[in-house]
Amino acid sequence: MTYYSRSSSAYDITLFEDPDMYASGDEAEDIAKDGAADVESGTTEKKRKRRRDTKKRKNSSKRSRGSALRITLAVIFGIAFAFIVVSIIHGQVQLTELNQEIANAKQELAEQQSVYTQLQMKVDSSISTAVVEEYAQDKLNMNKAANSQKEFINLSEGDKAEVTMTSDKNIFEAIAEAFASLWS
Repeated sequence: MTYYSRSSSAYDITLFEDPDMYASGDEAEDIAKDGAADVESGTTEKKRKRRRDTKKRKNSSKRSRGSALRITLAVIFGIAFAFIVVSIIHGQVQLTELNQEIANAKQELAEQQSVYTQLQMKVDSSISTAVVEEYAQDKLNMNKAANSQKEFINLSEGDKAEVTMTSDKNIFEAIAEAFASLWS
């Protein structure tokens, strides 16, 4: 069975072309110089091939250094990115834990305020006037005062007003006036 394809090695012109023909700018100049030097010196094809191989090795070592640098930079950036992501996740975890602690503290505060309100109501009810009267009657055997037990004081006999005057009296006169005021 014959296999037909669009490309055929019989028509592949690149097989017959010189690979130096498609070299880049610097390589083309080097190849042209080498070719001119080879023609002048009469070197063989093998020597030209060796020169090309050594140049390719030099170029490939430069490429490998460049690719090693790229790989190193990629690894460094990858580690930095991973560090940043881990830091963000760690921060979010801490934030979540702190929010949970705040919620627990608020709940405990509400419970303690409820207990405080209950205790305050209990204290208020234990100090009311009715409780005090009951305690005085039951424990201390006290009764309310009757009218017979009350003594009334009458202050309507008259009001006294004393006027003090400053005078230049000697001490003996002041003593005599003090005794006189006692008798009156």
